[in-house]
Amino acid sequence: QEADLVIPRLHEMGQTVAGNYASRHREADFQAARAAIVRDHPDMAEDFDRVSAGRKLRLGNLMLMRRPLFDRYCGWLFGILAEVEAKAPRGAASPDQGRFIGFLAERLLTVFVAHLQRVEPGLKIREVSIVNLADTLVTPYLTDEALNGPDNINIAFASDRTYLPHAAAMVQSVLSRVDPARQINLFYLHTRIGERGRSMLRDLVAETHPKAQLHEIDIGSAFESAHRSASRGPSNATYARFLLFRLLPRLDRLLYLDCDVIARADVAPLFDADLGGAQIGGVPDWIMTRTLTGPTPTADPEVPDLCAYHRDVLGLSDDQIATYLNAGVMLFDFSAMDDVAATGARLIDMAETGRYLFRDQDILNTHFKGKLATLDPRWNVFNCTAAAYTRVPRPGHDKAMAARRDPWIVHYADAGWKPWSGTASPRAQDYWQALIQTPFYAEVLTEMQDATREDSLGRRAAQRVVQTGQALAEKVPALRGPLLRIYAALGRPGRK
Repeated sequence: QEADLVIPRLHEMGQTVAGNYASRHREADFQAARAAIVRDHPDMAEDFDRVSAGRKLRLGNLMLMRRPLFDRYCGWLFGILAEVEAKAPRGAASPDQGRFIGFLAERLLTVFVAHLQRVEPGLKIREVSIVNLADTLVTPYLTDEALNGPDNINIAFASDRTYLPHAAAMVQSVLSRVDPARQINLFYLHTRIGERGRSMLRDLVAETHPKAQLHEIDIGSAFESAHRSASRGPSNATYARFLLFRLLPRLDRLLYLDCDVIARADVAPLFDADLGGAQIGGVPDWIMTRTLTGPTPTADPEVPDLCAYHRDVLGLSDDQIATYLNAGVMLFDFSAMDDVAATGARLIDMAETGRYLFRDQDILNTHFKGKLATLDPRWNVFNCTAAAYTRVPRPGHDKAMAARRDPWIVHYADAGWKPWSGTASPRAQDYWQALIQTPFYAEVLTEMQDATREDSLGRRAAQRVVQTGQALAEKVPALRGPLLRIYAALGRPGRK
């Protein structure tokens, strides 16, 4: 009530206003606007020229005016724009340049305000800052229940740019097999992936399933400061699933899939699975159940024994260890939770304040113990060899082996068995068959070739170190022991 006009503060550019427009848009439009002002509003021509020669602009076509002033502005503005539009050929304009009316209007608002400041100095003008929310995570993402019901399948996944090709392969495998009559709502939580990569994923979704929709949600640097155990991967993108409780609290159900899985069957029956009132469902991580058979050393200095960690840190009983779920394929029943957003807040707090070896997976199994259901083991089958299951107790071992014969979802969970690592790995064919039907096939092959080249250079360098060490040991025998220990620490060169 204290201002006649509220407008954005001036933004200073690297070029003049006229030069900026000419370099980015059609200069003739700018000159046509000037000609209209000179002819119909000659008292504003000097304001137009002063703004054009300067470097400052009021962005966004944003303003708040008293009604009489707003009417004056609109009558002036739209008369000029109508004349420019009538003269400008637009048949070959790109979608972006088709917005020329908006681009011009930004410049003309700046001219209009400059004129007011010159001729009506008593006008009360308030300048404010523009807050850009483009990279801001706003919750909730959905506020209604439109995506519930029997026709919908809601699937979420998350990745950074490194895992985008694998996410695309996963999406292709899911959409090419899922019921074409169902509406597939994909919620992609990504970490500042550029438009080029996202547009290729967007096109893949549209081309693969007739009723699929991709919702792209940039989560920025969420969980950047959360704990990373020394033996786990460097990215904390795996925690992103906890944001789903705040983003999508009105959904009844949500299926979460890791990016390193490939579907070999229609996931509709998985999404529709009866959880018997449980809040989450998944497949037991059979390899984790080895701790039921005794001490299980790990490579992490903070967790020397996984057996003790499960019981003393996570507080799991033997029965809960036997049903410890792998988080790569997980079905959330939000309708069974009393307060979905509060549950998400608790999970996020655990991620940001706790120190968990298997990060989100440990947190989910700890928080939902006693409230989880086990699904058919074929919905999450690791691609590692049978030898990895040698210590798994007999009941779980038998189920895991049976599932390996006919997996519905293959999970490339172990770092040593990733198909894109350049080594032979079980069920790699499922991954490559999906990836080759995405735009990212060549990218993955190129990265593998580059990695192989670097690995070869590293092996040659290691061989030279060994040869130098051998020559030194022959001259100074007392150094033989220390050099052998250094050699062992470096590791013998060669492909696993």
